Amino acid sequence: MFKVTLLTAVLAFAFTGCTKDDDYEVKSFNPLVFAEDFTGVGDNTVLNIANWTNYAEVGTTKWKQQIYSGNGYAEFSSYQSGNLTDIAWLISPAINMDAHEGEKLVFQSSQAYVSSSANSLQVLISTDFDGTNVTAATWTPLNATLPTTSATYFEFIKSGEIDLSGYTGNIYLAFKCKGSGTNTALDGSYQIDNIRIFY
Repeated sequence: MFKVTLLTAVLAFAFTGCTKDDDYEVKSFNPLVFAEDFTGVGDNTVLNIANWTNYAEVGTTKWKQQIYSGNGYAEFSSYQSGNLTDIAWLISPAINMDAHEGEKLVFQSSQAYVSSSANSLQVLISTDFDGTNVTAATWTPLNATLPTTSATYFEFIKSGEIDLSGYTGNIYLAFKCKGSGTNTALDGSYQIDNIRIFY
């Protein structure tokens, strides 16, 4: 009788004593509306992904594809471009917002050698971009957490969840950078990765 009671106690402890209930909780899955990881293209080359727009508004510098430790990401750097001013846009394909509700945007970003807020990164959204005329479209800034000048170089931070539920039809996301190839205070770089829109 004692052996049976002891065995029962040991089994009960094994299944309840060492494990929290939430260790077995099935995490909710957020279906994706859009995703981009910047994989599958060459390292240190001008970024050229189907249906993305890589546009130099001022200067000649465009966003590049970079790979580090097997991870691909997009990077803008005006370092040694020779241009007094560089302004470049990286714009997503059209993303349809009518199929679902409650959409949210997340992404990751980092910086390296950015010492001035004038060497900037913005995240914007448009509903009237025609796929060609970047500056003719209406672009609205999105409130995202972005790396500051004191952020650790090349350490990606999360944007936070950005509510896109109020948008209908097609939207375009843009990552806009400003820098300089002649002013060393403005020749830092920004990196973007793991863009997701989910609902």
